[in-house]
Amino acid sequence: MNNRLPSTKEIQAFVVTAEQLKFTSAAQVLNVTQGAVSRQIIALEKKLGIALFHRHARGLTLTEKGLHFLPLIKQVLQQMKSAVEQVSAIKPIIKLKAPSCITTWLLPKIMAFQQAYPDITVELTSSIKHDTNFSSESFDAAIYYCTEIKDKNLTSDLLFEEVLTPVCAPSLLPDGKALLSITDMKNMPWLHSTPQQSDWCLWLAQTDSPSLTSTHNQHFATLDAAVGAAKQGFGISIGDFVLASLDVASGALMMPHSLQVKSGKGYYLASSKTSNNLSLPILVAWLLEHTN
Repeated sequence: MNNRLPSTKEIQAFVVTAEQLKFTSAAQVLNVTQGAVSRQIIALEKKLGIALFHRHARGLTLTEKGLHFLPLIKQVLQQMKSAVEQVSAIKPIIKLKAPSCITTWLLPKIMAFQQAYPDITVELTSSIKHDTNFSSESFDAAIYYCTEIKDKNLTSDLLFEEVLTPVCAPSLLPDGKALLSITDMKNMPWLHSTPQQSDWCLWLAQTDSPSLTSTHNQHFATLDAAVGAAKQGFGISIGDFVLASLDVASGALMMPHSLQVKSGKGYYLASSKTSNNLSLPILVAWLLEHTN
């Protein structure tokens, strides 16, 4: 067996190929030719003296040794990254992914965190997706919208539970009214964040009119789009109590009905258990402390 250590290119080629399980896909990710990736893998296998992949006509599978090697080498790469960050003059970065609907609530907290910890940079990416694959996406943490996180490879903390209630612009209410009855709402446009109208159905199920429908319905692709339309006075949306609280405080929105219903879902801050980002626990602790 050759005792020389593998090069970083060989290690990177192995990790990406193990995730993609196709040389062509790995080549696209690494921005090199398929042949270059194949040669890096062959060179690595020769240095290790083992086969890392089974080659098939339609792709690859990891050998038993390859399966064992992958998490070990990922951990080494994370430790190298952490070591570089500790001695580098560059500020440590936390890459955070969050659903777009939570951005308005999250941004002020991130800005306050940056003021409290000026040496840590938080790079926020918003997405309409509510989950993250940490093995294929380069994020240190992500906010999940779900009932619970069952993945044993992740650590997670509940930021807050989703509590549904109607929201609308103050201009939508008749003069002199601070609240709307269920009957009042029936005659107004309903704004939906899903084609299934699930938020309205869940909220109405806790009223004495569970089968009530509106004469005019407008559908949107996301919750923030529906609530954004509500802020402009186009109708009533079902919003989350916590996420809408800033707009209610500013007068952009109001909650025209007292009923608040837990959806059973919540917003969880999650990260991989193998993460070696030393700044991440600081952000997690800070967000949990400043959420309530």
